[in-house]
Amino acid sequence: MIKKIKSVLLKGYSKDKSLVRDSFVLFVATMVLNAAGFIFHFFMGRVLGPSSYGVLGALMSLLFLLVVPTVTIQTTLTKFVSELYAEKKYGKIKYLLVSMLKTFSIVSVMGLILYFLLSKSIASFLHIPVTPVLIFGGFLVFALLLPVSRGVMQGLQWFKNLGVNMAFEGISKVIIGIVLVMIGLGVNGAALAIFLAFLISFFITYFPLKKLFHHKTEKYNLNPVYTYLLPVTSTLLLLTSFYSVDIILVKHFFDSVSAGHYAAVSLIGKTVFFATIAVTQVMFPKVSELYKQKKPHKKLLTKSLFLISLIGIPMCIVYFIIPEIMVKIFFGNEYLDAANLLWKFAVFMLFFSFTYTVSMYNISINRLKFLFILGFFSITEAVLIWLYHTSLLQIVMILMGIGFVMSIIMIATTLLRKDEY
Repeated sequence: MIKKIKSVLLKGYSKDKSLVRDSFVLFVATMVLNAAGFIFHFFMGRVLGPSSYGVLGALMSLLFLLVVPTVTIQTTLTKFVSELYAEKKYGKIKYLLVSMLKTFSIVSVMGLILYFLLSKSIASFLHIPVTPVLIFGGFLVFALLLPVSRGVMQGLQWFKNLGVNMAFEGISKVIIGIVLVMIGLGVNGAALAIFLAFLISFFITYFPLKKLFHHKTEKYNLNPVYTYLLPVTSTLLLLTSFYSVDIILVKHFFDSVSAGHYAAVSLIGKTVFFATIAVTQVMFPKVSELYKQKKPHKKLLTKSLFLISLIGIPMCIVYFIIPEIMVKIFFGNEYLDAANLLWKFAVFMLFFSFTYTVSMYNISINRLKFLFILGFFSITEAVLIWLYHTSLLQIVMILMGIGFVMSIIMIATTLLRKDEY
């Protein structure tokens, strides 16, 4: 009877239909991670005040740029593991996992040394103390190793295990951060909490991944993996720059209080992206697997864009109707001067979410010409903000315009191609 029920439930099952189910699983985990992140920043914004929170905001933007290699690693491994998973070659997946952990252990140490050498220059450009900059460097080692484990889990489509790990990272960051700040460590405590959350999350990935070690190791050619890292790194570096460079430049050009206001509003606006990224994370390995099997996959992109719209548009409407209330809830009255920017930044992040999803789709099917589009708009954003920064509103309007045009071009050039399913 159980077998018959299972057969009925799985009848007609496909990657397309599982997109919604698996997106929901990862969506819940992502929301836990993001909710924890908001509690973390909500607490820090109120306790540290706009000036000190501006320091943390600048450091977080620096963090986003620094973790580009880590996201690259996870995205690359997701693609190759998903292809091996399609052929049930678990021995090669095990070999890939162990080899990547060894390689990036060495790379992380070298990167840490370079970061420490540049730390004084970074602090000088951002007009912040050098101590929190140094502490942030500590997370680099495990920030390069954690994506290896997560990339393997994502490629194997172990979304429940991946979700638990992501949720644990967020919760541990909140608990540790509150404790360290309450004992008087201030911004240094917040930076240390982020590092420790990465460290702990990496170590607990061992428990789900130990199942791979039951399989006999099969040697796997790693050259295609390393070759693939370059276009993925370029993609994610360009994408990350769209929501990081603006905060860094604001911290450079504006006073610390204004920078704190902008960091707070931009963080609330980023919830549109963080709330929808689970859809893209689920889509990526599914499209990669279907592409490897030479099966139709474009429909997954259109469905993903539709799901993102269902999530993102209502959020933008809420931010448009009650921006002051949202700012008060998360950061308090000290940040209300920038409330008028909230819905505009949220709309920019919705456009960016479309661009991000289309970019990941193209990467999953080995299409790279879209990088020229991203490169053009990334440079345009930085140049325009550098030249025109008389007010925070002017900066956000630049972002909205760039986001709209870029997303339209990306979607049109991808969906209108006739050479794909």
